[in-house]
Amino acid sequence: MNLDEIKEKLARSCRIIEMQRATEKGRGHQCYLHPDGDKILIPGHLHDYGKAIADIQGEDIVTMDFEGNVLEGKHSEPMGEFHAYTAVFRARKDVKSVVHCHPPYANILAAAGKSILPIARDGCLFYEGVPVYEGYPLYVGTREMGEELVETLGDKRAVLHKGHGAFVVGRSVEEALIRTLSLEKAAETQLFASILGTLTPIPVERMTERETDPDDHIIDDFFGYYSGKLDKLEGK
Repeated sequence: MNLDEIKEKLARSCRIIEMQRATEKGRGHQCYLHPDGDKILIPGHLHDYGKAIADIQGEDIVTMDFEGNVLEGKHSEPMGEFHAYTAVFRARKDVKSVVHCHPPYANILAAAGKSILPIARDGCLFYEGVPVYEGYPLYVGTREMGEELVETLGDKRAVLHKGHGAFVVGRSVEEALIRTLSLEKAAETQLFASILGTLTPIPVERMTERETDPDDHIIDDFFGYYSGKLDKLEGK
């Protein structure tokens, strides 16, 4: 893919996050490591323009260096909390894309001192656990906080910032998106299941690779499904 195609996919993924109600109040964003490896593609700061995650288009994606300076794009500032992204890319060479969002059900679990359990298929993506970061303030606005958050993340696929939101990583735009949607669905299932009965996690030895680490073909199928749903919603 060329840069314009990556920007369009990144913007589409952001709109899907909102469409699937995986974030609250139109807040959240997704970024992608520039192919050069020393820059980041990220939505520009749109809130001052009355825009939110559901409004992001390819033209809203800017190129940012690891210090938060916009190098190219129509917006003068990147979305906030980029310190988490730069820390992830410095620490995790396997990660190419990061989502930050405010998932309501996952936030409820974290607020109650709980985390994601693999009690259904969506939760199996996080069978290794989802750690909870308890740093303050409830905004990752410094390099130090970004590094603390990533230290808590470790080698996992997501981290919950208690009282705030989630940071989800992936090897592609599509994978980070699917993990984000699965995180919130897993949290929703877990919350309602806990009301009705005792939670029984699925044993790891009974999980298949399709459930714990779906391949690119499966991820592309899911991305295609959500893209088609988005096109219908947007009247395309």
